[in-house]
Amino acid sequence: MRRWMRSVFMAAGLLPMAALANPFSTLPLRPAGEIPASGKILMTLEDGDYVLPHFSPDARYLAFARVVMQGNTELTEIQALDLKTLKVTTLLDAKGSREFAMYKSFVAGFSWKDATTLKAGISDGDVNGIDLIFDVAAGKLIGKKPFSLADDVPGKEEALTPELTAAFPSVPPPVLANALANGFKVGEKKYIVQKNYWKQDNHIWYLDAGSRQMTRLVDIPETWIYSLRGGFASGNAFILLVSYGQEAWLARHAGGKLALLYHFPVKNYQQTGLRVEHARGDRVLFQVSTGPDYEKRENFLFVYDKSGLRKIRETAPLYDLDVDSAGRLLCLSQWKGSHRRLVVKEWKDSR
Repeated sequence: MRRWMRSVFMAAGLLPMAALANPFSTLPLRPAGEIPASGKILMTLEDGDYVLPHFSPDARYLAFARVVMQGNTELTEIQALDLKTLKVTTLLDAKGSREFAMYKSFVAGFSWKDATTLKAGISDGDVNGIDLIFDVAAGKLIGKKPFSLADDVPGKEEALTPELTAAFPSVPPPVLANALANGFKVGEKKYIVQKNYWKQDNHIWYLDAGSRQMTRLVDIPETWIYSLRGGFASGNAFILLVSYGQEAWLARHAGGKLALLYHFPVKNYQQTGLRVEHARGDRVLFQVSTGPDYEKRENFLFVYDKSGLRKIRETAPLYDLDVDSAGRLLCLSQWKGSHRRLVVKEWKDSR
């Protein structure tokens, strides 16, 4: 479905919401606590440049990539740490990854098919790539499947069902499809979205398809297109990440009121994002990225629960992280000079 996006240069006189101010500029900043990421360190890897840690479903293995520079060409290694024996196995070496490089080769993402089967998407630095399937326990490559980013890949718009269309009859189907494709699911048939569509507002809305209700959470200026960068529900509250220009705001909407929890600089607002790492009850551990992956930047790790927001304090700048499914292990990719080390530790929330 073709999307007609509005221009951010639309004349201010066309729509009345163009005059809206920054919705966070007058809100007092609530104090956020800081706590260390306490817990016993199990292993540290710092003889390379390590990124994309990803625990297996049972936390037996930790997959990660090691960036290798050969001249001006960036290549990658794929490795796995056995957390029972603390042995590291190389599943793909840099020489093997050169086969897949056009300009460079790097891991675009990991996913576990089961407790021992790992899928790694390798990009060629252009528009093509290959999915590699590994048996991690055996340390072997067991499958390959090329892909192309130039192919027509079905997107999230397929999530638009007749039930959703009927739930929100005031929203044209193409507008709703675009909102859902770029929004965030916060419960069963519940979403936080921006419309981001021609001749539509840019406000942040809560959509509850079950009750067929639309609730406007935040009034957003007309030029702030795609400024909603993440969101989740915790109890009766919504936590929102909103970013525009080189600023970002973490806010809470609860009981019809908006509160500002955190305000920080970012490198690029459209490459800023929020990812929930672990959630149990009303306690959520989440990461906020502050810029593009290809630039040196520091990410943030937060815990939110009924006591409020707390930032996890680390001595070295954080590039990336992963938490196991049980919420007991934490792996941090941290900057150490121009490289990133991995620190695997037990996760203990020091409340």
